[in-house]
Amino acid sequence: MKKRKENNSCVCREKKNTGKKAIIAVIVIALIVVIIALVAVISGKSKKGGSKSATEAGTEAGSETMRSGQFDIDYAKQVTKLADYSGIAITVSNDYEINDTAKQKYLTNVLQSYGADAYKQVTDRDTVADGDYVKVDYTGYKDGKAFDGGSATDVMLDVTNNSQVGGSSFIDGFTKPIIGAKVGDKVKGDVTFPEDYGNDDLNGQTVTFEYTVKGIYSADPVALADMTDEQVNTVFGKAGVTTNAQLTTQIEKDLKQQLYSAEVDKIKSYMIDNSTVEIPDEYLQARLNEYIASFTKENVKDGQTLKKYLKSNYNMTVDQATEKWKENLTDQIKTEFIFGLIAEKENIKMDDDAFNSYVDYIVSASNGQFSKASEVYKYFGSGHKDEGKTYLKNQYLVNKAIDTVTEKANVTFEDGSAAPDTSSGSADAE
Repeated sequence: MKKRKENNSCVCREKKNTGKKAIIAVIVIALIVVIIALVAVISGKSKKGGSKSATEAGTEAGSETMRSGQFDIDYAKQVTKLADYSGIAITVSNDYEINDTAKQKYLTNVLQSYGADAYKQVTDRDTVADGDYVKVDYTGYKDGKAFDGGSATDVMLDVTNNSQVGGSSFIDGFTKPIIGAKVGDKVKGDVTFPEDYGNDDLNGQTVTFEYTVKGIYSADPVALADMTDEQVNTVFGKAGVTTNAQLTTQIEKDLKQQLYSAEVDKIKSYMIDNSTVEIPDEYLQARLNEYIASFTKENVKDGQTLKKYLKSNYNMTVDQATEKWKENLTDQIKTEFIFGLIAEKENIKMDDDAFNSYVDYIVSASNGQFSKASEVYKYFGSGHKDEGKTYLKNQYLVNKAIDTVTEKANVTFEDGSAAPDTSSGSADAE
């Protein structure tokens, strides 16, 4: 069963800043830093012919056009102060505890991601009441014609809170026409967009929505213990999870991975805050240019401009977005430099077989974005396979260094209890 497509309807009062992320099947979530990291290239300490140091490159005319993969970064020179990384004490939220409540919440989210029913269906009545969750298809009409962004299928609505279940709220009155309708009914209702909605075609406009009521559900989630092997196989079979026992094991594994990710975030922040890292301006600019180019190529379609895309999806100007990207990239690069240096100090070596498995996992987890390793290299090398492969090899070592530091950390929850061991290794494909 394919995962449900994102609801791209424009009727939400507040849009989520989801952006485009690398698509990873939810049931096989694993921490792949390079997939979710900013798209960029770094050559690390490889001594390729023609490569130049950051200082040398910065003195040359036209250096602003250099690719980041052409820089030769010496971690020891760029990290002038390295924080003590042995036995870092960190505290993570109790929200990351692995218990029955967490498993149930995770299951609900996974079922929703796969477009499966995550809540118990109501079968003893067929009329929608206040307090129900209702699955609908809907289409919006302005002046009798369906308008772009006004349609969606198999959307689960919380009619009481006028919102998508687990998602954004809708414009006032959107779910009201559904109350009192029966399963199978088609009902209509008029709603008025706010004057400041942010879409010139819809600001202050009254439109008509037609809803097809497809099912009534309670707010009680489908329980993990109640899922039969047949149900599990129907939803998750293509992901290799076919039994309730396998699903339970996978959820526990994924929750452990989420905890690990939270620990890593804390450790990265600690190391950045307590280390001193110098990033060459030319190198940062090259990374920024590459990211903007990649973001634009992947997201800005159909003759739209970056300016219009950012305004429509994030309510940001290009300058505001660029400043945010630059900030994020700065932290990303500092992380690479710091843990690249730790990898050298800890004498972490490249394991070619493990690296190849690492790349193979990126391919398999990309949900069709990549079909072979060379495509991965080209993607992360901004069109240059050799530079992309070098970047990924360095990123692999960086992730191994992160694993090493995380394994040594003293991790507790906010209530003072010890966190479980999460040492599984983000850099190793599983």
